[in-house]
Amino acid sequence: MGNALHSSLAVPPRPSRSSPAIAALATPALANLWGEPVHFMSETSPLPEELDRQELFSRICVRDPYYALSEVRAVGEGELTARVPVEQETGSEASPINAAEVGRHLAILGSCASALVNPKEGQHYYLARRARLERLHAGPLPRATELLVGTAKAEFRDKRTATAQTRLMDARGQALFSLEVDYNVLSAGAFLRLFQGARQEMRREPRAERGPRCTSGDFAAMRTNPHRQPPPLHGYVRDGECLKATLGPVSAELCKGHFALHPVLPVAVVMSGLSGLAGSLLRELVGNPAVRYLVTRGEVRADSLAYAGESVTFGSHLHGVEGRDYSFYCWASVGERLVGVMELTLTCLE
Repeated sequence: MGNALHSSLAVPPRPSRSSPAIAALATPALANLWGEPVHFMSETSPLPEELDRQELFSRICVRDPYYALSEVRAVGEGELTARVPVEQETGSEASPINAAEVGRHLAILGSCASALVNPKEGQHYYLARRARLERLHAGPLPRATELLVGTAKAEFRDKRTATAQTRLMDARGQALFSLEVDYNVLSAGAFLRLFQGARQEMRREPRAERGPRCTSGDFAAMRTNPHRQPPPLHGYVRDGECLKATLGPVSAELCKGHFALHPVLPVAVVMSGLSGLAGSLLRELVGNPAVRYLVTRGEVRADSLAYAGESVTFGSHLHGVEGRDYSFYCWASVGERLVGVMELTLTCLE
């Protein structure tokens, strides 16, 4: 088992798990939205005004279709709530939403909350560098059929780093997942200087004008959303308790909405590939292709970004088994360059 890590893809030391409890950081506004009663707030109080989408886009670095939140509302200083869609099938995960999609939506909501308390004006890029996910529901639960509710509270640690504490609940207030995210914060100018090598002209040809006969379905087809599907890994290779696969070359389409004119693979897409690979390895290890599981916790560190045009190698290695909990070390790399690592615990339901 150890030999699989003795290579250029070796996984660095584990991230610390000493993160504060999210409930302890909740202000009265968020506590009320999380279903914990706050007696001095009236149940008939009107909802805070919805934030203007374009105003948010002027502050953050992502766009639709990667950004899919709705009804984003400020409920306090650096505190937001939003409606969260479930766009992907959950596959073998017995949860209302798969963990990688949780990471995508909550990390974006956390960046929005961070943007509202950024002491500097203008657009900034919020690059997730660490994240800690915890499952809060006992499970198993069916896939959600309605919008979920996300909350976020953010603060700046210093002028270039921010942290967001986020939570996801179902429409009735049942807690599903928590996610803490640390961001590196770059001004638009700093990002352009650092990532000028990633610049691509996204429209090689002008988009055709929509004529009077064009239907809403036609328009939807023109705005396809690659984030409704997991990344298309291929070339799977099993070596004992290690499974590897490849993504790429990464297309600009797969990076749509992240970032404008600089298509780089979102960290959430990388982690989706890694968690899916760990699930595939779990199914092979237990000898049951239909086995279902829960993502119980995950710790992520993003070391670099993968550009459109590059090929990414994904790897998942069994680290240990305790009862029904299987722990995995997962990593993604471009050549010798490490893109990110993840520790993942899957609870097997077999």
